[in-house]
Amino acid sequence: MSALPDTPQTNEAWKIENTGIDLVPEQERTATPLELFWIWSAANIGILGIVYGAIIVSFRLSFFQSILAAVIGIASFALVGYISLSGQKGRTSTLTLSRAIFGKTGNIAPTFFSWITLMGWEAINMITGTLTLKALFQVLGFGDTIALTIVCMVLFAGLAITISLLGQATVVVMQSWITRIFGTMTLIAALYIIWQTDWHAVLSMPSGSWLTGFLPAVSIIAAGTGIGWGIAGADYSRYQSERSSKSGIFNAVTFGATLPLFILLFTGILLSARLPELASAENPIALIGSELPNWMSIPYLLTATAGIITIAVLSLYSASLNLLTIGIKIRQVYAVALDAVLVMGVAIYILFISGEFINSFIAFLLFCGVFLAAWEAVFMLDYAVLRSRKGYEFDQLFGAKNAGIRWIPLLCWLLGALVGLLVSDNEFIKGPWATGIFEGSSLAILLSFVLSFVLYGLYLIFSRVAEK
Repeated sequence: MSALPDTPQTNEAWKIENTGIDLVPEQERTATPLELFWIWSAANIGILGIVYGAIIVSFRLSFFQSILAAVIGIASFALVGYISLSGQKGRTSTLTLSRAIFGKTGNIAPTFFSWITLMGWEAINMITGTLTLKALFQVLGFGDTIALTIVCMVLFAGLAITISLLGQATVVVMQSWITRIFGTMTLIAALYIIWQTDWHAVLSMPSGSWLTGFLPAVSIIAAGTGIGWGIAGADYSRYQSERSSKSGIFNAVTFGATLPLFILLFTGILLSARLPELASAENPIALIGSELPNWMSIPYLLTATAGIITIAVLSLYSASLNLLTIGIKIRQVYAVALDAVLVMGVAIYILFISGEFINSFIAFLLFCGVFLAAWEAVFMLDYAVLRSRKGYEFDQLFGAKNAGIRWIPLLCWLLGALVGLLVSDNEFIKGPWATGIFEGSSLAILLSFVLSFVLYGLYLIFSRVAEK
């Protein structure tokens, strides 16, 4: 990557950021699409991507079905690419821009849910980071003890919180190097696994059900990648220069995320053929490390830890912005600290009490995916029809002009999410309408998106007719 532009933002890369959700000053809007490429590459190059590949295979799909599910699932990152365009236009965070749709008060509901979602993601990152550090120490000869788990969790949390406080400029610098280093190690590990793969066993995997196997796999991958990250798209593109092309921003975000994701999922698919218990293992990270020789596993797990820290930074950073958007008057440094404390509580429960990681993770993805898909449908359509041309007015985001609740857009979001819940069928929730084609199919996320999209589209049409 070439040197970052000589701006106040990058000259003070290691200074705590104070922008919050305020409009980014024009003199600081000097970022380029390449910076977004590094951010989203590193955000999706975590070792959890290999576990995603194993989760796909756990639905008893053939090799072809697994690859297709991976491709379609990660293609959902096009949603993040498109939502990122709004950040360049509006110069503030994603959920702050959402105020223009739902009203400042009405927007509290989707923003609060987004904050909860990001807290869940941060807990997942905390758990994954702890397990990765633990696997690293185990390779170095340490025993699997509760004390080791505690030390790893505290160490990981301290690093994530510290870096989160330094702001986006630091994230950009770190992401570019993490992408290079961990990306190289991931490629080496993938080539090693490909070399060791029993291709006869992989290609002989029988085909599974397209309805109750393939669709759920696609839904989980989409919920964990593009749909899960959609609420943070504008948080990082708000620093983009006006000279940055829309296609450049879209491509940088979309391909920056999908390229490393595909390599990781492909690796997980191959690895699960030799380790069928990978998707259900109590510590899948340690199991991955055990398949690599020591000379490879130690640097791989070390750089994997750094990669998860940068992913955790994104979640904590965006979550702190959501607290500010809700209207909680708190400095961003304290917002990050508060989020971190709450996340530690969830991580402690999963690691020391529940002990169930993967199933809880899948249930979380599917439950949140219903709400996020419905919100993203409304947000994207609003941007495409209105904001891409008119832009965002300051009073709509921060003033008294739009301080109340815009009930119809809010209902378009809630109805889509509610119907999605009613047809959901997973370990977290069993909806009363989850019968027939919806039983075990995970079509709830797609249905939520389509329904909210149609409802809000009809609202925009009737509003335009009424204006005439």
